[in-house]
Amino acid sequence: MIDKVSALYDKSCTCRHCQKSFTTKRVKSGSLTIVHRDHDFYTRFKEQSLNPILYTVNVCPACGFAFTDPFKEKLAPWEKQVVDEQISAKWTPKDFGSIRQAPEAIVTYKLAIYAAEMTDQPHSVKAGLYLRLAWLYRSLERFAEEFRFIGMAVDEYELSYIHSDYARADKDMSEVRLLYLIGELYRRLQKFDLAINYFGKALAFRNTTIESGIIRMAQDQWQLAREEYKEKQNEQKIG
Repeated sequence: MIDKVSALYDKSCTCRHCQKSFTTKRVKSGSLTIVHRDHDFYTRFKEQSLNPILYTVNVCPACGFAFTDPFKEKLAPWEKQVVDEQISAKWTPKDFGSIRQAPEAIVTYKLAIYAAEMTDQPHSVKAGLYLRLAWLYRSLERFAEEFRFIGMAVDEYELSYIHSDYARADKDMSEVRLLYLIGELYRRLQKFDLAINYFGKALAFRNTTIESGIIRMAQDQWQLAREEYKEKQNEQKIG
């Protein structure tokens, strides 16, 4: 078993709002063993207490502004004013820079989601926050909350696709990968017609993309969604 302290390191951050410096924990690369990756890219590790998503959000202990690395580097004057009034003025100084469990991490995501909404962050940034928060609830087997935030994530991912800002939050998020992910999130929500549609959009890239793994996943999940859709229709007929 990996020692939790030795697997973490301190990362220096500068608050995007108040510009003060603080440290927060990150997980050392190479210190984790992957056990399984779900079809929506949630990665399960042998050492779940060291899952990097626990440490994705940076929370400034001075002003309370919570952000992830893809947030805009600089806030506009009106955004700073909103943060001052809606976040900093109500903030009780608290340090999230030490070891986190899932409940503490959930708080950091909700802080970051609020900050993202207050400062007009790209749809892709908000989508990533919602999805990772859903994953945290999945790890706790709190499925109602998981599906609630998956629903919010897929709404933002669709807007990200429409506005083409999806590379903003994740440099690895290509168009075909995004289309596949939207399809998978809809499948998990049992909106199978929408899932089939988005998997089909992803499969349209089969001859033009180098991401053959995503195409294989899209093919498999497209087939699964079709089968699930038929089962649902049959249940409705019987009911």
